[in-house]
Amino acid sequence: MEFEAEWLLVLPLFFALGWFAAQWDSKKRLQESKKLPKSYFQGLNHLLDQEPDKAIDALIDVARVDTGTVDLYFALGHLFGQRGEVERSIRVYQSLIDRPDLSPAPRQSATYKLGMAFLSGGLFDRAEQCFQSLIGTAREHEARVQLLHIYQSQQEWHQAIDMAQAINQNPETAGQQSTALTHFHCELALAALRAKDWLQAQREIDAALSQNPTSVRALLLKGQWYAQQDRHAEALQIWQNLASEQPESVPLLVNDMMKSYIASNRTQEGLDDLHQKVLQSGSIDVLDAWLNAQNQYGDAMQTLAQLNELFMRHPSLNALNKLLNARIEAEKSDQPEKTDDVPANSEEALTRGLIQKYVKQLSRYRCTQCGFEAAHYYWQCPACTRWESYPPKRLEELQNIKRSRNDVNSYY
Repeated sequence: MEFEAEWLLVLPLFFALGWFAAQWDSKKRLQESKKLPKSYFQGLNHLLDQEPDKAIDALIDVARVDTGTVDLYFALGHLFGQRGEVERSIRVYQSLIDRPDLSPAPRQSATYKLGMAFLSGGLFDRAEQCFQSLIGTAREHEARVQLLHIYQSQQEWHQAIDMAQAINQNPETAGQQSTALTHFHCELALAALRAKDWLQAQREIDAALSQNPTSVRALLLKGQWYAQQDRHAEALQIWQNLASEQPESVPLLVNDMMKSYIASNRTQEGLDDLHQKVLQSGSIDVLDAWLNAQNQYGDAMQTLAQLNELFMRHPSLNALNKLLNARIEAEKSDQPEKTDDVPANSEEALTRGLIQKYVKQLSRYRCTQCGFEAAHYYWQCPACTRWESYPPKRLEELQNIKRSRNDVNSYY
């Protein structure tokens, strides 16, 4: 009981000490807030009101009064960058880096942000210097990612390979750049093939396949390596194996395959092979490759009959457009004296024009990552720079696939 009585006497003292501490802390905060310039609070209000221009003017006034506020410099640099004033953003970060009293962590952050500002301004050399200076620091991984972006955009494939390998060696990011590495070697292989440097091309293709043994692009290039040396049977064997193992790759192969069929005096075999691939896949690219060869080496009436068969099996606007054109060509061959001039305001001309308009709109590729559409197939998206983000299917094919899935789901 005596012990409890003593504690009851001490408790009021603790409460008193806590109250005095709270009062002292509140007075200190009040004094500190009074030291802040009025412009500081004006800047915050403008930011809250989504008025970055006025916020920048107010915060510049604060920076003139309080030059030691590091966070303020970062805020100004960010705001200048958002407004597109890259030069002013660069000056802010540079002035921060030039301060001798700046500790390592904020110096590294300022260097990284300076590199990003250079990058947004298109000053790749100066951005590279900033990021290179961060190797061996806490910002190393972020710097390497940006260096890889620079080397890719500048098509400096050897340096890109070195940087991607360094990123892959990090246990936390191991394997992340394997796809990119495959394509870097493919880019070098393509350059070697153009220069007819067969040995170097073979090395790069092998390096690409070591990263990804099933890479469609690397196997396509391997076939081209044989074909360009007139070893068409070996090229066709590689492409046939690839088409069998990865049917979705067929649209990327058929043009090269047909060239090798023609070069090895197997034109009819090539026409039959591509015709079967069209019937199996319904691919617009395969249809284009087969029809181009068929128009050059085949019979017009046979072409019309096969297009009819194809349209019945894989109905699409693209196939319909080609079928209508084939019918016109067949009529011209049967009646040479008949002209194909159709009045512009006729029903037939309007129908054909409408079909061709929609075919053109739907004959594009779409990036699965960012949605960017392109008339040509790209291994790397020009917009988001993601590798292998374009499926080898045109928009019309993708829409047909989506429609078929919806029909199946609604049935069940």
